[in-house]
Amino acid sequence: MNKISKNILFASLSLFLVIVCFFYSKVLYPFYIGAFIAYLLDPTIDYLEKKKISRNFASSLIIILFFGILLLFSVSIIPIIAQQTIEFLDKFPNLVNKVDVYISKLSVIFNNNMLNLDNINLLKDFHNSVGIIFKNIISKIFLSSVAIINILSLILITPIVSWYFLKDWDKIRTFIINNTPTQYKKNFRKNLKEIDSIVSSFIRGQFSISIILGIYYTIAFYIIGLDYSLFLGVFSGIFTLIPYFGIIVSLILSIYITVLQFMDVYYSFYILLVFFLALLLENYFLSPRIVGEKLGLHPLTILFAVFLFGSIFGVIGIFFAIPITSILFLYYKKFLTYLNSNRK
Repeated sequence: MNKISKNILFASLSLFLVIVCFFYSKVLYPFYIGAFIAYLLDPTIDYLEKKKISRNFASSLIIILFFGILLLFSVSIIPIIAQQTIEFLDKFPNLVNKVDVYISKLSVIFNNNMLNLDNINLLKDFHNSVGIIFKNIISKIFLSSVAIINILSLILITPIVSWYFLKDWDKIRTFIINNTPTQYKKNFRKNLKEIDSIVSSFIRGQFSISIILGIYYTIAFYIIGLDYSLFLGVFSGIFTLIPYFGIIVSLILSIYITVLQFMDVYYSFYILLVFFLALLLENYFLSPRIVGEKLGLHPLTILFAVFLFGSIFGVIGIFFAIPITSILFLYYKKFLTYLNSNRK
């Protein structure tokens, strides 16, 4: 078989594999998750290899540690979060009823000039609707998460898949590069390195920042005295993965719960201070050291990407909107460079 036939066969098999993965994506979740975990942990394995530790042993050790920590977290922390979530959902209607007190006070202050009876009823309906919607969303997320965790295949297969991907990560990458046509191999290797730089800086960096900020929020909320400090801390930490919208949603929810718990609007300033310090911590300390250079996207571009990919791919699209847009922007600049070079 000559090189041309070999390249055509490889391209055809690759296309067939992509189509199969697309149509059977739900069945292949353990493989996607396993590949994602291997991608996150690969730099650690590379570091251990430089310390003269075999890749097989390093992969086994890191996978055991990773899933061991994950199991320990699940056994110790998740039940607490679940309990706080259940308590919050049970008390949420009672908390929402406290809004009526504020609405009544506002109606007295403004003497019904700015807040008439229709506006008051509208606010009451709004808060009741928020309570019902929020409770349904959290319940569905919690139930779906429990259902996923209880899938035996996902629990058993994912660590094995992660180990194989991690052990053979360099071999897989080398195999793909070696089967790339010779005339494109240099550019392909360069492009692969650039894409890896963008994706790794965002995903690995944002995950690390999310964990750090989640711990920070939890401690800060506990110091303030919030009943649901762990729930809100984890919630706010996870939502930092969603640019702009995440911190807005977390801030509104935290202020809402704080005011309703303490019946004192001045406590909201503590929450504002917590989130303001979190912004400073992320933008001026964590991001420059963990993520590195910015991905070069304008805020409007990020907002557009989040809306677009979120509407197409849902939550996964929201999370991967920035790296995907950064990659598209990279090739857009390459295309402009190519056009300009041909004009000369």
